[in-house]
Amino acid sequence: MVKNKGLELGHNMAEIAADHAGGYWIGIALKAVIQYARKKQYFTTEQVRADNPDLPEPPDKRAWGHVIRLAKKEGYVEPSGWVRAESLTVHGMVVTLWLSKIYRG
Repeated sequence: MVKNKGLELGHNMAEIAADHAGGYWIGIALKAVIQYARKKQYFTTEQVRADNPDLPEPPDKRAWGHVIRLAKKEGYVEPSGWVRAESLTVHGMVVTLWLSKIYRG
């Protein structure tokens, strides 16, 4: 299997960003992802952030990438394709659409 070096680098940078945010932040961000996944069948990470305005911002938003990968690893979500980001600050960038494996309808 050919590895995507850019994707691997992105994952590494997200993990570093999460480490800088700290274990407490990772825990509350993961809890926010899990709670959102119970409410929505399909979602993006930016929708989780928008739904949790009181959650402190990490020093680097890439930390969210590590958190969603933890949610995937723990079986809460799986990737389901790609959509355009809603945030104007990322100019319509393509982001992962996540499928909740714990959606409660």
